[in-house]
Amino acid sequence: MKKLFLLTTLFFAVAFGSISVSAQCDKNIDSPIKCGYYDEGFQDGTQDANRNRSNDYRRYRDKLDSQYESFYSRGYAAGYDSVRPTVRWTNSQRSAYDSGYTIGQNARRNGGQNRSGEGALRGYDPIIGLYFQQGYDDGFNNRARQYDVPLNNNPPNPGGGGGGGVGTANWSGRVDDRANIIIRGGSISAENVSGNGVQTNNQNINGSLPRRAATVTANRTNGRGDVTVIQQPNRSNNYTAIVQIYDRKNGADNYAIEMSWTSAANVEEPYRSGSVRWRGRVDQTANIVITGADVQTQDAAGTGISNINFSINGYLARRPGNVRASKRNGRGSVSVLQQPSWDNDFTAIVQVFDPSGGADNYEVDISW
Repeated sequence: MKKLFLLTTLFFAVAFGSISVSAQCDKNIDSPIKCGYYDEGFQDGTQDANRNRSNDYRRYRDKLDSQYESFYSRGYAAGYDSVRPTVRWTNSQRSAYDSGYTIGQNARRNGGQNRSGEGALRGYDPIIGLYFQQGYDDGFNNRARQYDVPLNNNPPNPGGGGGGGVGTANWSGRVDDRANIIIRGGSISAENVSGNGVQTNNQNINGSLPRRAATVTANRTNGRGDVTVIQQPNRSNNYTAIVQIYDRKNGADNYAIEMSWTSAANVEEPYRSGSVRWRGRVDQTANIVITGADVQTQDAAGTGISNINFSINGYLARRPGNVRASKRNGRGSVSVLQQPSWDNDFTAIVQVFDPSGGADNYEVDISW
């Protein structure tokens, strides 16, 4: 009965002109019912594209009849492409997106802050890093996965020691009591500390906060309270700056903040030996990413990693180096995918590749 009602509705809608028929559905050749399905698909495709949903007409299976599915799918594709031209991601782009999505979901479940994009500076080519960033943001905000959509963000800049010597950022919004403005790399975000929440109206960043010691200053151009830099970036806080807004009076007020930073010229740190013992269960591909004393594991294939733990002795210094890796346990291969250099912000990547079906347990020794 549901399909009969849909067919009847579409027939009269097309016959009496309440639905415009695209040139791709020829009323002189195709029946009104076929064109009705085409236009229903066109409307749904346009709606999904405007809502930034993935290009997938199958989510509307309850509307379909196998006899007319091809007309609905053609209309859906035309409607989607009219708003968001079809883009086909490569396997590497999908893998980076899936890796970011998983890490973003885990951060949300663990009550972390949204550091969208920071991981894109580690282990990925700048362009591929955009897909990691988009995946992380979608995962953290619990949005459905969305592939094959154009990404127009500016790529992060991992070169020159992880950011230039100078840069600026601006933030405006509404604050009640206390809020922190957090800058790390090329990202800026606001978090509520106390009170009834923080509202961001506008934010932008020009340049990238470098992964080396820098001095950040902040100037309040609007608002009645205090603005203070409560954390300068250094190795111990993973080069993260925090500017705090304190609105002492009752209620909220509008604030506008200008921030800037300067840092010394690129200087290599002295060589320091170090090592990592890593263990985990891998299905296909996992990347072990080391920056300073920070070790992260990325599910590069999106097929699943688990039971991850590691210990680190020392830290990877900010200087070009030679990282070595050997496998103690596991059936697949272990290789150094990226050596630390100025071009990648002194980040090393060791890849575990498990080519067989299913997962296996790995133990890896990494040293420098």
